[in-house]
Amino acid sequence: MASSVEAKRREDAVSLRGAAGRDGSGSASEQTLQDRRFPRSCRLRSRREFVEVYSKGHRVGSSSFTIFGLPNNLGHSRVGLTVSRKVGGAVTRNRVKRTLREIFRQRKAGFTSDLDLVVNAYPSIKHKSFNELDTEFVHVVSRLARRRRS
Repeated sequence: MASSVEAKRREDAVSLRGAAGRDGSGSASEQTLQDRRFPRSCRLRSRREFVEVYSKGHRVGSSSFTIFGLPNNLGHSRVGLTVSRKVGGAVTRNRVKRTLREIFRQRKAGFTSDLDLVVNAYPSIKHKSFNELDTEFVHVVSRLARRRRS
């Protein structure tokens, strides 16, 4: 009896996973949730991508990080993060990366152009609040966009 209950539970879980509207048939609330995701397509993942942004892109710095930016033709912006051990231990570095990813995720829709961004964090970043980093990120990306236009 217990095995049939477990089997039914597994079937329900599988059917719920598939109902997320991957074919565009999802409800408006499901589409809104999907817009708030941070998919792999929004990340710089290979060393080659990082090196290309470093070598061909523009650099703008602040007190907490430096951002390198390079225009892309993908139709969306992407981000890559580098947080060295100078920033702190693994827990601190992961917290900084989660914070920067979240700021990028929330702000990427407001970018005027599609950019590949590489963010290099400085040790001073660990003393900043989310709101301070958010303001700093927006300011640096807008400076980068202005620099790109001129």
